[in-house]
Amino acid sequence: MPDNGHHAPAADASRLSKLNVPAELHQRARAAVRIVRRVTGRRYTIAQFVTEAFVAQLAVIARDYNGGREIYPDTEPLERGRG
Repeated sequence: MPDNGHHAPAADASRLSKLNVPAELHQRARAAVRIVRRVTGRRYTIAQFVTEAFVAQLAVIARDYNGGREIYPDTEPLERGRG
């Protein structure tokens, strides 16, 4: 959420990735962004939402599966597949 004191690292716009997510999930995220904008009156973007979601899930995985240690970037592509 905006201005909660925890800020995700700024993304380098020249190095953004593209992911495919289910349309309904994307639509729900878009609705959530609109709710934040309406309630707070602040600028809030889908990119902010996605970045915050990634940071939050990385924290969960670090805690639950990586002994609380930070997860560092891995540039090796994952095997292809659909979840």
